[in-house]
Amino acid sequence: MTTKSPVDIKKLSKKYKLDISKVINAWKADKSDTEISQALHIDLLKLLQIRQEVEDVHLRDRMTKKRVKRNKSP
Repeated sequence: MTTKSPVDIKKLSKKYKLDISKVINAWKADKSDTEISQALHIDLLKLLQIRQEVEDVHLRDRMTKKRVKRNKSP
């Protein structure tokens, strides 16, 4: 069962002017930030900002789901 990611890849790709799906796939392949930075010619600081933004989106999504679940239970 796959669920839709809360991360809007198109929006992030437009914001950072690069293919975010390549970055995410590299993270999933267990590549380090420095390897990704060198391979995709991305500034390491920009990569760290992308990582932080993706983590924040996932955290907000988990918190929202937790809140909804808590409100539904009696």
